[in-house]
Amino acid sequence: MTHTQGQVATPEASRWLQRLCHHFSRKIAVRYGEHEGHAEFPWGTCEMRADGVALHFFCAAPDPDALARVRLTIDQHIKLFSRKQPLAVQWQA
Repeated sequence: MTHTQGQVATPEASRWLQRLCHHFSRKIAVRYGEHEGHAEFPWGTCEMRADGVALHFFCAAPDPDALARVRLTIDQHIKLFSRKQPLAVQWQA
């Protein structure tokens, strides 16, 4: 398994977590609450955690290509949902 983590700095992390998870739940298995979420993509997983300053992502997949798909999915949805006030995930190397 390969792993990566990232975060989006926002004081509205809980709202973003719930919005993302609700959206993802239309197509994939998702569990979430106010401060934690788990998404099961066909190519990997993403754990999400919201605190007072950021939304944190902990992603895993069986190989680097699959992990890139998980990251791309998260990146695209953050970009799509934050058009008015753009946000971006800061991924760790």
